[in-house]
Amino acid sequence: MSFPLRALATTAALALAPVAAAQQLTTYNQDFESTSPTDPGAIAADNWIVYGYVLDNMGQFAYGYGVFGAPNHPSSSPNDLFGFSGIGSGLGGAAQGNQYLDIFSDYANGDHANGFSLESNVFIEQTIGAVDVGTTATFSFDYLKNPAVINGDGNMATEAFIKIFRSSDGSFTPLSFITVDTTNASTTQWASDSLSIQIEPDWAGETLQFGFLSRGGNYDDSSRLYDNISFSSPVTQPPGIGAYSQDFEALDIADGGALTNDNWLVFANVFDPAGGYLYGYGVFGAPNGGPGFSGIATGDGGPSQGAQYLNAYSDYNNGDHASGNTINALIFQEREINAVDVGKTFSFAFDYLKTPVVTNGDGATTTNAFVKILRRSDFSFATIQLESLDTTTASTTNWASGRLEITIDSTWVGELMQFGYESFATNYDDSGRFYDNIVFEEATALGTNYCASNVNSSGSAAVIGATGSNIATNNDLTLQASGMPSNQFGIFVVSANQNQAPLGNGFLCLTGTIGRYRGPGEILSTGSTGTFELPIDLTAIPQGSGTVGTTAGQTWNFQAWFRDGVGAGSDLTNGFQVDFQ
Repeated sequence: MSFPLRALATTAALALAPVAAAQQLTTYNQDFESTSPTDPGAIAADNWIVYGYVLDNMGQFAYGYGVFGAPNHPSSSPNDLFGFSGIGSGLGGAAQGNQYLDIFSDYANGDHANGFSLESNVFIEQTIGAVDVGTTATFSFDYLKNPAVINGDGNMATEAFIKIFRSSDGSFTPLSFITVDTTNASTTQWASDSLSIQIEPDWAGETLQFGFLSRGGNYDDSSRLYDNISFSSPVTQPPGIGAYSQDFEALDIADGGALTNDNWLVFANVFDPAGGYLYGYGVFGAPNGGPGFSGIATGDGGPSQGAQYLNAYSDYNNGDHASGNTINALIFQEREINAVDVGKTFSFAFDYLKTPVVTNGDGATTTNAFVKILRRSDFSFATIQLESLDTTTASTTNWASGRLEITIDSTWVGELMQFGYESFATNYDDSGRFYDNIVFEEATALGTNYCASNVNSSGSAAVIGATGSNIATNNDLTLQASGMPSNQFGIFVVSANQNQAPLGNGFLCLTGTIGRYRGPGEILSTGSTGTFELPIDLTAIPQGSGTVGTTAGQTWNFQAWFRDGVGAGSDLTNGFQVDFQ
């Protein structure tokens, strides 16, 4: 008889609360030789716990009980008031030594005599961490059936198991349950077996159990002996996504393999005039110079770009340019996503300029910078996620700075990330875009929240944050406010000094000289979502009757102030401190 998953899901919330497990699977090894056979708490002290399920004589779930520390009883006999577990001795082989773990039914439960079926579980519980995703955990053990037969030999089912439960939402819904049946184990020859399970992306933060169970009633024999227990999870994880930075000054402009040696790759997709996909080709190492894809260029760098930079363009080697077909030429760096990357945010920053040399079809080509996640696991290489910045209308005289961010989702483990540049061109139209000062790295926090905000009429407390960069010379910071009532007006305010003083329905988190962003386009509406944002010019921070520029080493504090139709009529977010570099 087996318990339906429905019954497990119904009762598990009472039974299976996590037990002080670290946020990562850890290795466990035990041969029980040093475990005291007379200490009632010895097994519980080794982190073994127990739980019982009971089905009535109609096979319906009756109740569950636990979780308790696993007791250390002598080996069971059907009429003893012993339950679950004990340290046994005397039946070990050469590989098992003197002592082992004895697992049996909960004979202390009187429903054995009422025709009920009991499932008695003895297990160790751990929490799956993000670093475990994609790894394989293995549970191995030796086992023997207790040769002391007293009642109902063979009527009890026994199993070793690994279970995964959804604990993060409190439901404890079973996600996976794999077993080895030990019911018909030998009474004379120890056997060895194991279970292995690959950790799925959506299991991070959930509960894993490994252990043993018996299932049956009527005080039937259930004792199984287990030894040399090992639970292993890889102690080393694949490396995380590596950072990359390049200003191209040290690359040899005359070396045709310079970009390939710097790990740049190219690929092309070709589309017919109606936009239908025709074919693709690559991946190849990125060329340095020539009519296809890429090269190191010089002569148009500004003070921040220096002498050399990357020139990305279409594949003019492809004769389909003359056939009305569109060539999508890509040049990129590629990384594998691993478990250690989950939850991290990566930033791709760069300078860019449109080549000032116009030969053909100026403006007819579309160009982008991008970060892509591609589905490698099923060999489709379909795009899962795309973040892009349109560089089509870039200036031909003034370099600009761009930045993209992407946060790694747990379902992307094992897939590919690419960051780079692309063009969509036909008819040999111009497509060259210059890129320099490329930095790809894990994003650091832009700032720190401080001060307090009260719950407003939206039912939430409004908060402020930002995207972009805290590098002053990048001049790339966008303030964002959320949790505000819908369809209200508001502004951002700024000061070099912090405070927390009552104002309106909330607190003013600034003091001293306070600047207000209330110029054209700076008086904002929260819209239907209760949010607004504002890109700010770091060269013109409002202060008093004028503006000041931001330099490295300065700290500025920001806050959003908005109307609210209750109380004093206005409210504020908390504060946001940015330390500029």
